[in-house]
Amino acid sequence: MSGASPRPNPRLPPTSDARAVAPDPLRLPYGDGMRLAAVVAVIGVHASGIAVVRYKHLDAWRWWSANAIDSLCRWAVPVFIMLSGALLLDPARREPTGAFYRKRVTRVGIPLLAWASFYFYWTSAFYGEPVDRAFVVHALLDGLTYNHLYFLFLILGLSAVTPALRTYVRRVSRSWQWLVAALALAAASLGIPQNAIPMNAATRFAPFLGYFLAGFLLRDVPLTTSLGAAAFVVLVGSTTIVAVGTGQRFAAWGPDDARSLALYDTLGAPVVAQAVAMFLLLRACFTPRAGGRASDLARRMAPLAFGIYLVHRAVHDVIASAAGSVLPEAALPTIAVHIAATFVISAAVVAVIRRVPYVRLIVG
Repeated sequence: MSGASPRPNPRLPPTSDARAVAPDPLRLPYGDGMRLAAVVAVIGVHASGIAVVRYKHLDAWRWWSANAIDSLCRWAVPVFIMLSGALLLDPARREPTGAFYRKRVTRVGIPLLAWASFYFYWTSAFYGEPVDRAFVVHALLDGLTYNHLYFLFLILGLSAVTPALRTYVRRVSRSWQWLVAALALAAASLGIPQNAIPMNAATRFAPFLGYFLAGFLLRDVPLTTSLGAAAFVVLVGSTTIVAVGTGQRFAAWGPDDARSLALYDTLGAPVVAQAVAMFLLLRACFTPRAGGRASDLARRMAPLAFGIYLVHRAVHDVIASAAGSVLPEAALPTIAVHIAATFVISAAVVAVIRRVPYVRLIVG
């Protein structure tokens, strides 16, 4: 399946020159399922993290079960970014730059303003932390890295360079594009752009360019049985490296040392491998078979995914607070319940918000 080659438009009269007409933008049939899987994985990271940070207070089984889930879910944000690249870099998307930017500001900018305000309030009201003007200004300039809304700054930054990247993918050969994407991911895994560029709200997207470009390339890779098997092996291997390595680091340095969590980094080499493998596996899982149709449930739920991402952290906090020590103490079974409850409640909240005119803009 390729979005780069033109397809005849049946609405054109036979005498029209179809070569002069741009193809329709490609719809990715697996996109709905991929969004939902990724948002569940994001929730999984937060639900399991409650137990991971209680390393000194849990027995080995409970802590390792939480670490395993956390390690397995680290692909979530990279896959969101790769899916965005697969969609936004489609050469068939030729809307004027101004129209594209207006659409992205509405889609991402309005939710950013609304939920940043909400989570500033939440930080003060729920966590009891001081939130003054200096805190707000610093958090915004830094890109809201203290909570999950940093993802919106990544998407806005990648959207800002999308028109230029569309020209790039139309004019540069596919082999060179693969090389550039691989080098960008390798450089980010080594921390080169992070160290070379001052990281703030306007620049945090730069290390993720490799994921964005890779998503566009991976959408057209033929899904063969051997590729699927290789992707599964890479997924298991990379997840094992993250989980076992993190366990060793916690044992050596303890939970308070930043080095103990380094393998969870979404730009680290193991997570890069995990994310690429998971993107391919999700493509295979959610692409309808010949003559089949995408899941009706995934198609109905997918419009809620962005809103679930925005809402879920507050829902997660309420559930964790209500459950007290039960969540981290029981680990594996309660992590699963926590993920499911957070997803369902968040989806219900978003579904209600989407029914309110104008207010629905805050969930995309």
